[in-house]
Amino acid sequence: MINCPKCRSPRIHRSRSRSAWERLRKGFTNDRLHRCHACGWRGWGPVSSASARAEGSPGQVRQAPNLEAIDVAIDRNRTRDDA
Repeated sequence: MINCPKCRSPRIHRSRSRSAWERLRKGFTNDRLHRCHACGWRGWGPVSSASARAEGSPGQVRQAPNLEAIDVAIDRNRTRDDA
């Protein structure tokens, strides 16, 4: 969410779930609670950033890190240090 839907202020931040209903809804939707610093509006809206979306949205699977590439990089550093 970029701007408040009530006053159009860009001073929006994520808000915590207060009730069991809000926690339940958060588990079944990609929307998240937001609050406006300017007017005090509090409500549901889409997640505003890709990092937050990957971290918090249900059903999203993160790709496993490439451990082989890490091993290769470590081995290169070891051989450089030995020389």
